Amino acid sequence: MQITHVVLLQFKPDVSAEDKLKVASQVRALRESCLHPETKMPYIVSMKGGCDNSIEGLQSDISHGFVSVFANEQERDYFVTEDQVHLGLVQSVKGYLAKVQVVDFVDEVYA
Repeated sequence: MQITHVVLLQFKPDVSAEDKLKVASQVRALRESCLHPETKMPYIVSMKGGCDNSIEGLQSDISHGFVSVFANEQERDYFVTEDQVHLGLVQSVKGYLAKVQVVDFVDEVYA
């Protein structure tokens, strides 16, 4: 069953627009740079991301969102806990971020 992985970012107030773009570009690059440990091929099924443009005013200072889809729980778990490209990116962007929220779900599973 596919797993959808949602990451929401709040940047620190002093982070420049250029640095925000750099971080966002690095996150989006994970789609191609994260390789399956056995096949050596990209394993993220899809990834979307962008800057908030909601008119609802409910963002709570979240400004960027990324949605990745993994083929199964094992590949999501590998990404989160073992993929050195992903883990390296997490370490390199921590200094820019005030808050990160993550929600993972399987479509149509509500309990």
